[in-house]
Amino acid sequence: MEIKTRKKSLRKELNIVVNSLPQEEIKRQSKILSQQVLQHPQYIDARSVSIYLSFDKEIQTAEILEDIFRSGKTCFIPRFCVGTSEMEMIKLHSLDDYDNLPMNKWNIKQPPDDDNERISIFDTENLDLVLIPGLAFTKNGKRLGRGKGYYDRFLAKCFRKFKTRPFTLGLAFREQIVSAIPTTDTDVIIDQVLCIDD
Repeated sequence: MEIKTRKKSLRKELNIVVNSLPQEEIKRQSKILSQQVLQHPQYIDARSVSIYLSFDKEIQTAEILEDIFRSGKTCFIPRFCVGTSEMEMIKLHSLDDYDNLPMNKWNIKQPPDDDNERISIFDTENLDLVLIPGLAFTKNGKRLGRGKGYYDRFLAKCFRKFKTRPFTLGLAFREQIVSAIPTTDTDVIIDQVLCIDD
């Protein structure tokens, strides 16, 4: 079976698993993982952080987002570019700024496409940490996204642009950890995957 077909099959399987997670379990695992992130040496030392804005069936990132501003770090969030398969990371100024963002088609807040005043991560000198969602992960850093390749392309661009490669941290429900994920040369391996162990 070719890699594309195997990925499609695994996505279907994991979508069923993730969609069946009760809301209370999502909250419980998100709380534990948020604390793991806040205590992680890479997070503590980071001056600039790229964070995904979670939707219902992902590890929730609101607590981490609040801490980024509380601890004086620079925050970047995704903006998915309409009509393309590109994603850029745009500076978020504050929690008030976050509250005022409109929703995109996936019901996730993001800066509007016509907001050209914001700073892109690629207009800066460095990015220290990238927090990454996914549909499935292996413990050794392989990742299955939702099929658009947004993060793989973004990270490849980061690795070319910045002298120091940002640390990549995948956040996963324990139900999203699998033994193997088929990959190609364009699939980026994540530095570390966090999930609960109990």
